[in-house]
Amino acid sequence: MTIVFGSSRIIGDGEMAGLIRRFDWSSTSLGAIETWPDILVTTVNMLLASRHPLFLWWGPELIQFYNDGYRPSIRADKHPSALGQRGAECWPEIWSIIGPQIDAVMTRGESTWNINQLVPINRQGKPEEVYWTYSYSPVRDKFGVPQGTLVVCSETTEQVLSERRLRTLLAITPEPAIQDQPPESRPMLPFAQSLVAALTGDSEDVPFAALYLLTHDEITEAGSTCAIGPASDPASWPLATVARLQTPVLLEDLPDRVGTVLCPPWSEPVSRSYLLPLPLTGSSTLAVLLLGISPRLPFDDKYETFFKLVGHRIAELLQSEIHQVELARAAKRFSGLVEANPFGMMIAGLDGNVSFVNPAFLETVGYTQAEVAEGKVRWDKLTPPEYAAADARAVEQIRTLGRCEVYEQALIAKNGHRVLILVGAAALRHSSSHLEVARFITDLTPLKKAEAALRAANEDLEKKVTERTAALEAEISERKRAEKSLQELTGLLLRTQDEERRRMARELHDHAGQSLAALNMNLSALQRATGQMDDRIIRLAEESKQISNDLSTEIRTLSYLLHPPLLDESGIGSALQWFVDGFSERSGIKVDLNLPEDLGRLPRELELVIFRVVQEGLTNVHRHSGSSSASIHLTRSDGAVHFEIRDRGKGIHPERQREMKTARAGVGVRGMEERVRQFHGTFEIRSDKDGTRVSVMLPVTDADSTD
Repeated sequence: MTIVFGSSRIIGDGEMAGLIRRFDWSSTSLGAIETWPDILVTTVNMLLASRHPLFLWWGPELIQFYNDGYRPSIRADKHPSALGQRGAECWPEIWSIIGPQIDAVMTRGESTWNINQLVPINRQGKPEEVYWTYSYSPVRDKFGVPQGTLVVCSETTEQVLSERRLRTLLAITPEPAIQDQPPESRPMLPFAQSLVAALTGDSEDVPFAALYLLTHDEITEAGSTCAIGPASDPASWPLATVARLQTPVLLEDLPDRVGTVLCPPWSEPVSRSYLLPLPLTGSSTLAVLLLGISPRLPFDDKYETFFKLVGHRIAELLQSEIHQVELARAAKRFSGLVEANPFGMMIAGLDGNVSFVNPAFLETVGYTQAEVAEGKVRWDKLTPPEYAAADARAVEQIRTLGRCEVYEQALIAKNGHRVLILVGAAALRHSSSHLEVARFITDLTPLKKAEAALRAANEDLEKKVTERTAALEAEISERKRAEKSLQELTGLLLRTQDEERRRMARELHDHAGQSLAALNMNLSALQRATGQMDDRIIRLAEESKQISNDLSTEIRTLSYLLHPPLLDESGIGSALQWFVDGFSERSGIKVDLNLPEDLGRLPRELELVIFRVVQEGLTNVHRHSGSSSASIHLTRSDGAVHFEIRDRGKGIHPERQREMKTARAGVGVRGMEERVRQFHGTFEIRSDKDGTRVSVMLPVTDADSTD
């Protein structure tokens, strides 16, 4: 250590010794160092020689000195400007606290002693919560008059904060009233609220706090301190992101998020907050803790560690509570399940001692719960000797596999009766040496009775089914005979109808046609004979001849419609072409007929069916569809003839379609279906707003084909 002597009266080589030597003291009321009284020089040198933090106010203006030990506490806000500065000018923020104490020293020579005293000084441009243990002592001249105030001090901020934060951590416990409730009935939100409420006692470190629980994209505010107010709205914070990333977030834009937040005891608004995810292992619930940061404390590593300890404490208690609640609720569910279980349940050791039975088991064997508690019920005593081997096999399976196969045995009830049961069992291992067996039993007595009743009922049912089956078979056979007779009758009726049409067509053509031809010849002769007669007679003769011609045409057309000669002479192709041409001319409906070139001849009855279906189909198009066009498409393949009649009309009303499907359709449709069915074909009608389509398939064998 180098000690500086010479012209300077200030001794020492520290930072403050150098600053004091270089300072222009002549600009102060103290004057140059050479003019200082010895007591001041001695006190200043004593101050500089000490490593303990020391501070000195001197003279009426309380000019300031401090040593290297005090230097870390004063920070850059006041260093080195505090050296040589008047006390009231340097410490305006705390002068109301220290001013009276300095005055007591300087005027009355009274010393002071303060332990962990809050003296909030400005640091980095704002007041900071700082604690001190200090004493103010007078420095007297040779006459005993106080000339200065010597401050011996230690900053205890770190100690005070540590103790306060420890008390806060210890205070985070649920309220006794909540803890006194049964775990399964304790609501989670009041429990969480009680944990957060414990932070209210440390508003200096935690201006406000809020706890949020996140489940299935739903965020619930589980608890908050009253100081947070409207700022507790979950929408104000990035809770989902913090919960998902499980990373703490420091937010320094509090005023922008929620406005001004003022929290006692400080008058400055809170501008920063801390979001801390809480780990809840094994739970689907996520938790995030929101903590306000004091405006009078730097948010350093120790402050952040305190917040993390708070979060860990709350998470630990929440985790424990969730675990206890889940265990209690599981136990309650298990108890309810066991009590309501219709199957008997018993837990016993391998030595036969019973530790638990449910009501269903007691009902099966006839004992009471009190008798079980007294040890009067043992598995080995309930088991008849002849089932001991089965029990032994089950125990061996339980030892090796942890369970046994279900097996039948009997139990000796309290009244001595044997109850046949079905048994299943599984191991309950509490430790490597302690093994209990949970047995589940079913009383087979009702089942055996039910099996006997079921066998009797089955025998009776089989007898009735046999009798009814015979009756149904007879009824079905009779119906088939009736149906066959009806089909034969229908076929005969259709054939008779066709033969009658053929006969009527022939008679109309042969007899009525010949008569009309003779009448026409006579009218022609009459017309020639009346050449010189009255014009009226001539006109009547001409009109009569025209009527005769029209009637002849109508009779010929009618006879052809009843049975077209072309059907017998040229086959179905020519007959259909003739009919379609005449239909288009009479109805004004354009019909496209598509026939294969190699259609050939088909059996006479089959061609007649095709003609009648087409005839009836086009008649329905004309009467009901309102379509201006129609099409007929006929194809022949190996083993079948397919043809389709389609229009582009208004379609068939859905109600009418339902009637057609339930056999309440008109005679025309039923006639077409029956004709097709007589030849073992298929007949289908489809209709919608775009029109109606009739599709028919008629099987044709090689023997049916003709050239």
